[in-house]
Amino acid sequence: MRAALTDPPILALTIGQLLVSAALYYLFPAMVLEWHAEFGWSSGQLMGAFSLSLVVQGLVAAFVGRLIDRGFATQAMSFGAVLGATCLALVTQVAEIWQFYAIWCVMGLAMGLTLYESVFALIIRSRDDTARSSITAMTLVAGFASSIAYLVTASVSEAWGWRSAMLLMAGLVLVVNVPLVWFATRRLERDRRRLPSPPALDVAPRDRPGFWPLALGISLSALGIGIVVSHLLPLLASLGVASGTAVLAASLLGPSQVAGRLAMTVAGDGVEGRRLAIWGVSGMAVAAAILLSAGFLPSLVFAFAVLHGMCYGLTSILRPVIIRETLGVRDFGASQGAVMRPAFLAFAAAPFVAAVLADAGGYLPVILLCIAVQTAGAAMLLKLPRS
Repeated sequence: MRAALTDPPILALTIGQLLVSAALYYLFPAMVLEWHAEFGWSSGQLMGAFSLSLVVQGLVAAFVGRLIDRGFATQAMSFGAVLGATCLALVTQVAEIWQFYAIWCVMGLAMGLTLYESVFALIIRSRDDTARSSITAMTLVAGFASSIAYLVTASVSEAWGWRSAMLLMAGLVLVVNVPLVWFATRRLERDRRRLPSPPALDVAPRDRPGFWPLALGISLSALGIGIVVSHLLPLLASLGVASGTAVLAASLLGPSQVAGRLAMTVAGDGVEGRRLAIWGVSGMAVAAAILLSAGFLPSLVFAFAVLHGMCYGLTSILRPVIIRETLGVRDFGASQGAVMRPAFLAFAAAPFVAAVLADAGGYLPVILLCIAVQTAGAAMLLKLPRS
């Protein structure tokens, strides 16, 4: 990992990803209460816009992957950052909810062009043998993006209003992220041209061995993760967990993700990515099962938060690794996009699916669904061919 953080283009991408993740992704949940107070729109109306952006991100995933494969990383990622900053600035001018939705629809394209998957595709193409350690180092640092989003927006909003916070984040993306991305992507593309080209593949990603178990496994797990992320506090409240305890448990998820990624660095590159991913997804099934007893012993919510956070942190950085192990390096961007499209859609659908189940039968069916989809996801990953 130390080598990855002393690699100038990887270090530049790491700082850029920390900032752009905070500005384009985590800013939404950080600002949602401000928007509710300003416009009076319900939480459901507001979160619907975020779900729409995730749907668009999923729909453009394969297209963005093909752009990266064809050597357009500099143009794609720089344009995405500028587009995202423009959307942030435009949010400060909205008056109607349809305008809010339109902006976040376009933001979905910006997210697809700039966030993890596009960066992972570029690193896999240009670093290959050291890609796993580079991705691990990047996600360790970028794991603090949510903290930056919450702290910066809260302090600036309190002093000068939420619009100032949005404009500040937009400005940081333009002034800091865009130059870093321009430098890093050009260097990585130059380095890629020095590598031997992998043999051409005439078979589309969907027709390669292991594609469907891989796509289904990641998508099922994404559905479970999306449910936890979007419904954690009401879910814990339904179990009788006190609000203070629930908030404290939720606050452990972020640091636990970092701990899981640190565990990955300890494991090193010698452990097969497929095996680690199966452990991670299975661990999230166990974490959801722990919640079943939290109503009787509330302190178990801390065990849930630590285990779920560590396993999510582990699996989130293993996605590009197991996609490469399964489908190969050639046309990696297109392969990753094809695998991740249904995963993004599942993650976007998770809040609605959980809400329907909760309204119909309370949160017990929601917890059981989380256990079921993570277990099924691990079973799918077991079907992957060994690398």
